[in-house]
Amino acid sequence: MRQETPNRRGRTGVPEDMTTIMGDLTAVRERRRPAARAAAFDVAESEVREVYLAHFGALAGWAAHLVGDPDLGHDMATEAFVRLLRSWESVELARPWLYTTVGNLVKDHWRKRGRESAAYRRFQGGVDPEVGQTSRVDPATVLTVRDAVESLPERLRMAVLLHYFGDLTVAEVARQLGKADGTIKSDLHEARRRLAVILEGVR
Repeated sequence: MRQETPNRRGRTGVPEDMTTIMGDLTAVRERRRPAARAAAFDVAESEVREVYLAHFGALAGWAAHLVGDPDLGHDMATEAFVRLLRSWESVELARPWLYTTVGNLVKDHWRKRGRESAAYRRFQGGVDPEVGQTSRVDPATVLTVRDAVESLPERLRMAVLLHYFGDLTVAEVARQLGKADGTIKSDLHEARRRLAVILEGVR
């Protein structure tokens, strides 16, 4: 299990995660030789460090909160950052792009976890062995906002993640999802209504 923190620094003063990410970027650049194409991947180290230091810690924490696993959240943030650097020239605003990328990774994780959970319930005949057949779990003690958001329809979930959890503006969410501002506002309104029903009576 990883013991380091997201912004740990190596002997050079450069965050170790940053060194790994830069190594990945260099590998991409080398595969894109000749020099005519390589110039497009010569990202200034100062710019990369600035984006990394500004967003990596919060991004990793956001992902960890959504998936309930600090290590996995860290890995998702790292993956998003590597993808950002590979697409550097085409990205207009780094922060919304990063959060959208991590949001998609979170959705994939939730989807996989849902399939695994369903398979496990089928295997157990619908009974949680830790609870027992006669036990009844109070949903108010186990339902979380994350669970509620996860239960939203796909078309609403990402807007909620980015706007309410990632603190992106409606305009930023609309740009990242390729929708109109009005559509995002409508989606958020519907999501709030659905969440209110789901969370009604939950402590």
